[in-house]
Amino acid sequence: MGRKKTRMELIETESARHVTFSKRRSGLFKKASELCTMCAVEVAIIIFSIGGKAFSFGHPNVHSVFNRLRFSENPDASTSSNDVAGQDPILHDLNKTHSDLIEDVGLVKKLGKKMRRAIMEKPKPDWFYAPRESLSMEVLYEMKKALEDVQENVRRDKERLLEQA
Repeated sequence: MGRKKTRMELIETESARHVTFSKRRSGLFKKASELCTMCAVEVAIIIFSIGGKAFSFGHPNVHSVFNRLRFSENPDASTSSNDVAGQDPILHDLNKTHSDLIEDVGLVKKLGKKMRRAIMEKPKPDWFYAPRESLSMEVLYEMKKALEDVQENVRRDKERLLEQA
């Protein structure tokens, strides 16, 4: 299943417009963060919502980027007075870690979707959907064994997760 091409026009319903604004704003800020990390650049973005609320992203921060722009005619004033020596490598590492975590979250979400799809597509035994009173003792014992196996797997997974924590 691929992506649909989005038509570039005003979204009519206010709630859908708000959701799209929030998602696209987050995506734009994520791309800006990745650009800072990968290319060691300074970026500032300011977005005003329809309600007039300002949202901003800046690396190292919005003020220093705008000060650099404002004072670009004077090369000595291109850095903000509140920049601290050695801060850029730290911010670079934090932005890299942030981008890596966002990428990991995306991979985990994709894996979760694949697992849910695989579970739903996995063939179920005949007794899975049958009314319990119509099952023979042999099938009921088979069902009991399967449920005990699931319970044991859950117990083992729980213990493993607790050991990791």
